[in-house]
Amino acid sequence: MSYITGGQLVAKTLAQAGVTTIFTLSGVHIIDIYNGCLDEGIRIIDVRHEQAAAHAAEAWTRLTGIPGVAVVTAGPGVTDAVTGV
Repeated sequence: MSYITGGQLVAKTLAQAGVTTIFTLSGVHIIDIYNGCLDEGIRIIDVRHEQAAAHAAEAWTRLTGIPGVAVVTAGPGVTDAVTGV
């Protein structure tokens, strides 16, 4: 029996939505999403702050017309990203 992880499911959903690139600051809670993105051919761009990930995702969408996605970890990662939203 084969199975799919939550991270693979997230990545498949992103790929189906046309996402080609995610912007992120790595964290333990989102490693499975990274693995899924690699399986789906989604490029991962690591930034130095969660706020930068949010701004980069918005800029990506505005410049390319392709959905921009910021992936951040739980806790402070989420609160740091809110400023960019």
